[in-house]
Amino acid sequence: MYDIIIVGAGPAGAMAGKYLAESDKKVLLIQKDFSFKKPCGGGLRVDAFDEFSIDKSLIRNLVDVISMETKKRKIEFDISHIPLAIVDRVEFDKALRQDAKDAGAELVETKVVDVEILKDVVEVTTDSNKEKKKYRAKYLVAADGVLSIVRKKLRAESVPKKLTHYSDVSGLITNKCHFYFGTELTDRAYAWRFPYGSGSDVGTFAPINGKKYIHNLFKFLDISSKDEKVKGYNIPQWEKPLFYENRVFYVGDAAGQVLPFTYEGIYYAMKSAKILSEVIVEDVSFLEYEVRWKRLYLKKFRALKHLQKIFLKSDLTIYIMMKTLEKPKVKNKVLLLWMDQYEMKIDLAFIFRTFKRMLT
Repeated sequence: MYDIIIVGAGPAGAMAGKYLAESDKKVLLIQKDFSFKKPCGGGLRVDAFDEFSIDKSLIRNLVDVISMETKKRKIEFDISHIPLAIVDRVEFDKALRQDAKDAGAELVETKVVDVEILKDVVEVTTDSNKEKKKYRAKYLVAADGVLSIVRKKLRAESVPKKLTHYSDVSGLITNKCHFYFGTELTDRAYAWRFPYGSGSDVGTFAPINGKKYIHNLFKFLDISSKDEKVKGYNIPQWEKPLFYENRVFYVGDAAGQVLPFTYEGIYYAMKSAKILSEVIVEDVSFLEYEVRWKRLYLKKFRALKHLQKIFLKSDLTIYIMMKTLEKPKVKNKVLLLWMDQYEMKIDLAFIFRTFKRMLT
């Protein structure tokens, strides 16, 4: 019998496991495949390494320029004061799991096939090589990503998500994070090119059967598409945020805690896990998890959700966005909002007023 079972051992699950085990909770951390490589740009702000006590030797690249681009315009943001650290997700996730294990959490590599809420306990059934086992705990943390089995079993629903197509292109070197905009390149989001190993991770958001977008991106970047292997993956959407229900907490991608517009997920997964762990350890009302999370992030998530809907609707609104961002005051405010240094002092209404004036 455990205090907490955590399903999913990515950044959210591993961090929750570490913090809870450090507070003498009996924790079981379950992951289907310890060698799984999540399709991900692998970027998070460098100050997160100090905030979460993560080994900085895991950093593979430091990016101090973010570039927003269309076919005719380019706007660059200098983020050298808080650069983005690029990590290898297999290596990074493995290190976080090891931190959780060192703190006292028990790790099991197996597949979860069922979850049930019983009287006063949660029961998790796993299946490894056709050998089924049952584990029980007082509470469950669902940190099992965009394809959350916990959410499917207990709520009969999937995490809201958006399809991406991507490819790891060797030899295409960059030291920036590029965000490309245009209706030929992406579906109401952005296409991207991020540093990855000895090349770049290139991809785009697309509707079902929308592979034309990734091929348009290849053409835009002068990449021979016939030489590249294209894969698909779903990215969570912040549409139906879920925090706690009947002995089960939701965190990270399984909770939809991915920042709108930018789709940053790693930092917010770890931060949410820390908030959740503090609530459990302090033994306060479990509703406090949602209260504390919203106090920190709700305004930011809502603002960027609105900006995404407004600016990424069409080529015209994208043009207006780029023209708006050329204004130094707007550019500075967006940068502060993006890098989470706003402390609710940013006048977001200024951005909307500027947008409205340009429309009229």
